Amino acid sequence: MDRLKPLGRSIDDVLLPTFAAYAQFIIDKESEIRSTRRETHKYGFSPRHQLDIYYPDKEPVAPFRAKPVLVFLYGGGFVGGDRVNQGFAHSLIFGNLGHFFASHYGFTVVIPDYRLISHGAKYPSGGEDLKLVVDWIKANLSQQQGYESIDLFFLGNSAGGIHVSTYLLAPEFKESREVIIAEERTGPGVMLRGAVLLGVPFHWGGDDNAILRAYLGEGKIYENSALGILEREKKKGTEPTLPGVKISILVSELDPDLIYDSSKQFKEEWKSADITYDVLEGHNHISPQLGLSTGIEKEEAWGVQVAEFIKSGATR
Repeated sequence: MDRLKPLGRSIDDVLLPTFAAYAQFIIDKESEIRSTRRETHKYGFSPRHQLDIYYPDKEPVAPFRAKPVLVFLYGGGFVGGDRVNQGFAHSLIFGNLGHFFASHYGFTVVIPDYRLISHGAKYPSGGEDLKLVVDWIKANLSQQQGYESIDLFFLGNSAGGIHVSTYLLAPEFKESREVIIAEERTGPGVMLRGAVLLGVPFHWGGDDNAILRAYLGEGKIYENSALGILEREKKKGTEPTLPGVKISILVSELDPDLIYDSSKQFKEEWKSADITYDVLEGHNHISPQLGLSTGIEKEEAWGVQVAEFIKSGATR
């Protein structure tokens, strides 16, 4: 969108103006977005542990052998975010994302709420919550007719991407990962096939503020960042390997410099991963998810890219 560039790169500066720029485009598609069937389920012990599932009304457009399921973790800086944004565009965010991938590609989309600092979140709670989502999918969604075999994909934006990275890297989740990872599918069940990390700060440079200390720990801001975890595991000789799992790092053209720099560092450091890096032209830190289901080709192009990534990683 042409109106984004003058807003600058600072997340605080672009947040509200970007939401305002997209609001009417999303509202114009309200009836279409709400046509996608949505169910809400509890997945864990906290009142915060609720997830929405967006079901497709048709089979996937590619010849998948397993049902493609996309789990989206939104951002919010550890302090904000909800699976339905009640204060914006008739509460259509993030239903627009669920609708886009369900209606256009036949993917089943899961959008969970996870614990924020106000709910007692502290590293590695984001990874813990994602593990609970995975457990729920294995115990419940996979029991539904047609979901006996699931190809699982993660899409994590900003803080949500930090939580995805924690799950993929931290030793606390090694056992959980091993259950859903294999080079090739040999039967039914849930298999992780890919992860998209969108606008993720893989470390915070020299930043040290109350929010980072509250979530990551006093004196542990770098240590518990994605890059810090990866470096620590490599030094121990336990670098995470994810056979059969593709990783896509996406950075928006107007993201802050730290996200550019840390993304390139992370890709370079994780040499054992099947990992790609791409820049989303014209987008800022907030805009990608707001552009979906607008019907505007340029705004939805990144969603098409994610869908192609999912197709390329899915069981054939």
